[in-house]
Amino acid sequence: MEYIALDLGSSFTKAAVVNVETRQIRNVCRQPTPPRLTGLQSDEFEVCPHQILEIVQTLLDQLVKASPACHGILLTGQMGGLVLCGPDNQPVTNYISWQDRRTTRQHSSGLSWFDRLMAQVGSRVATELGNEFRPGLGLPLLWYLKQTDQLVDQQNLTALTLPDFVAVSLTQSTPVIEWTCLTGLNSITEPGYATSIFAELDLDQFRWPEPVDYRHCVGEYRCRMSSGKSIPVYAATGDHQCSLVGAGLRQGELSINIATGSQISMLTAAPESGDYQLRPFFDNSWLKTITNIPAGRSLSAIMRLLTEVTEDSVSEQHWQRFFAAAESTPTSDIDVNLAFFPGAIAGPGHLSHLTESNLTLGHVARAVLQQMASQYGQLASRFSAAEQTSAPSTPWDKILFSGGLAQTSTLLRSLISEAMNAPGRLCDANQDSLAGMLILGRVIVGIDDCVASAIANTLEKGD
Repeated sequence: MEYIALDLGSSFTKAAVVNVETRQIRNVCRQPTPPRLTGLQSDEFEVCPHQILEIVQTLLDQLVKASPACHGILLTGQMGGLVLCGPDNQPVTNYISWQDRRTTRQHSSGLSWFDRLMAQVGSRVATELGNEFRPGLGLPLLWYLKQTDQLVDQQNLTALTLPDFVAVSLTQSTPVIEWTCLTGLNSITEPGYATSIFAELDLDQFRWPEPVDYRHCVGEYRCRMSSGKSIPVYAATGDHQCSLVGAGLRQGELSINIATGSQISMLTAAPESGDYQLRPFFDNSWLKTITNIPAGRSLSAIMRLLTEVTEDSVSEQHWQRFFAAAESTPTSDIDVNLAFFPGAIAGPGHLSHLTESNLTLGHVARAVLQQMASQYGQLASRFSAAEQTSAPSTPWDKILFSGGLAQTSTLLRSLISEAMNAPGRLCDANQDSLAGMLILGRVIVGIDDCVASAIANTLEKGD
């Protein structure tokens, strides 16, 4: 039994045919996401929604031919940002990306618009929104557009995430939103939207889509290339949560994803506010997570420095040499802070305690990996603080590694496991989001009764 899976990413839209019975993923294809529109101010990031839809439909045309008997279309994608649509579901704005930073512009008070909003919402960001409050999320963007008189006729406007907009456009049905896409809009104290905050910000007049779960059929897509064949389209899920399903995250595991960016995450049965973000997950559970951790982007900055003298472009050979040098250097006393960009670790970034004897590639590389291992231990301790009782302990018994850098460096995984005193396992899914939709499809069709069971059965088959 096959489905078509679509992942609407920031750089690429990926798609594949997934078989929920055999657990096979085939005909993987991708197209670049349309570029940021020209003519915008430097802090604005908008993409034409019609171009996104054309890419989606092109991929669907290709995969419907490859799987003419497919049972449905599964979607995941970016949770931040928004598209405003009118009563006919047609977009009245471009897709304003989660990368948009117009809310950080200076207000007449001297504060930024976002800081002014933070001052108004205050502690409720943690106690009601689960610390999901950033410049590119839907709620701050909507508030800014309203405050700057860029919205009219709010009662006839619906704010949609990008994957929800695509689902509605494919089916021409009533807009809905899956629980995992509610990140930054939901209340952690009661089911549904943070309605009291919406009202306080005068944003409750919008037509907010009904929350549903991933098993909800939004409507049917009538294929352009298959004599009008109709295919059910299911509610789109948040890409972060879907990827963790594909990676096989289970209760008691700490997920550490290390790629260009990095995140740590852990499942929890009940929403507990703390010094981390709290996101809706599947099976009525929640996800404690910390994002924007220095990783590949910071390492790339160091690599550019190391290759600048020879005027080389950073290549795969340079990365191999970097990790090999780290492995051949037992330890390093160089002090490193990888916070070259704003994120979860306080900056500024630095390389210090440099001496004639340790100013080598091996010492720098080893120090970088040592610092990364240390930072994960420090950040993960935020998860354990809320769960500890009388005896100090950690609420995880294993580390789940995923992402390109985790795949590449055995030493980095070893250093992290040693620093956190926990064994690790490496996710073997090359396409986490596609694998996640495959697992969700098993529950949709009734092979498994919940996401946790589907993950466990998939992992057992892999073993």
